[in-house]
Amino acid sequence: MQLVAFDTETTGLDVQKEHIIQLSLVKFDTDNWSVLDTRDWYILPEGEFTIPAEAEAVHHISKSFLEEHGVGLRSVYDDLIAFTKGCDLLSYNGNGYDAPILHYNLKRLGLGFDFEGRTWYDALLLERIHTAGMVDENGEKVHNNLTAAYTRYYGHPFEGAHNSLDDVMATIEVFKAQVAAHGWQWAQRDEFGFICFDRWLTKKGGFYYLTQGAHKGESIDSMLRIDRSYLEWIVDKCKWTDDQTRDIIAPYLGRYTSPFTPIATPQTPVSNPTPSTPSRGKKRPKGTITDADLCLF
Repeated sequence: MQLVAFDTETTGLDVQKEHIIQLSLVKFDTDNWSVLDTRDWYILPEGEFTIPAEAEAVHHISKSFLEEHGVGLRSVYDDLIAFTKGCDLLSYNGNGYDAPILHYNLKRLGLGFDFEGRTWYDALLLERIHTAGMVDENGEKVHNNLTAAYTRYYGHPFEGAHNSLDDVMATIEVFKAQVAAHGWQWAQRDEFGFICFDRWLTKKGGFYYLTQGAHKGESIDSMLRIDRSYLEWIVDKCKWTDDQTRDIIAPYLGRYTSPFTPIATPQTPVSNPTPSTPSRGKKRPKGTITDADLCLF
């Protein structure tokens, strides 16, 4: 099977506003883990942009470097589409970050990407499952960033962290080790078929669950009983909610057109297959979003 592993370097963490400044993709064969082809672009954003000092300190990509060596995302778009055609994708935290930021960067240019109908393997999610309950020599929960995961499998860190091409190669090696340890069937997760652009939702077993905020871990269906007003806030007032999320949640609220985008085919609300359980973890104030789960190396 052929997969395309990908990674980005960016101007910041806000997937809806920040710019991709490096985009790397590696096509490889999972039968023998050989690299088949590679794309590595430094991306010069259109219009005005800034690279904060803290971001540049991480990836060492400056604005002057991009102005001299970068190419426009629009100019490599056709190659991007052709390179990924017919392939499933692999990343390390790409489902929560790199895929959404790619969506919004393309959307600003009036371009699109076929996110549906693909499997989006995320080695970070798999590593969290792999290390569940593990502690280090100090009794602390083990780290799951890419450097830590690579070191866990290979006994030493990889070189070039925060260069997206090097990160892609390390991701392939970690995924290879995960599959070797647990098998391909273990790596198949139904949530790998759904990308939430604004990072509000995940989909497991055909049911949508909140992935952040005060009610992280609750299904949409259970939220109708726990705090319906929270769903209404997400749909009506949250400034970073994407139309994709609005159109998923709106039918549960009895709406067959959201306030922003009409729904062509009404969705049928589903029931939570298990009784509602209290929200996990300490409650945060309504609307609080954190980037604590982003993979920072």
